[in-house]
Amino acid sequence: MPAMTKIARLDDLNFHHVLTETPGAALVFFTAPNCGACRSLKQALGKFLREYEPLPVFEVDAVHNGGLVNALEVFHLPAMFLYVDGNYHRELQCVPLPERIDAAIRQAKNLPSEEEP
Repeated sequence: MPAMTKIARLDDLNFHHVLTETPGAALVFFTAPNCGACRSLKQALGKFLREYEPLPVFEVDAVHNGGLVNALEVFHLPAMFLYVDGNYHRELQCVPLPERIDAAIRQAKNLPSEEEP
């Protein structure tokens, strides 16, 4: 199976529906158009997708999706969340480097899931 290199967009209307239909692990990150740290993370995620595990990655524009920002208690950008089989697993925090993202996902998968905020 070729590596997935595309980052799909989610919004307030399709977020839970798309994640529910996504088997296995999926990464969701919240971003904003004028956020430099968000651009760095997006570049690192693109490289991660080409070099590491081909899991689905979804982007949410925090500026235009306030319902999700409030529901998931996103207080800083960028923010990353791991979902497994459509269910919230936990928030991920790491340096925006492909190898660090991979390590954070692997570590989080071995931890018990948390309740969605």
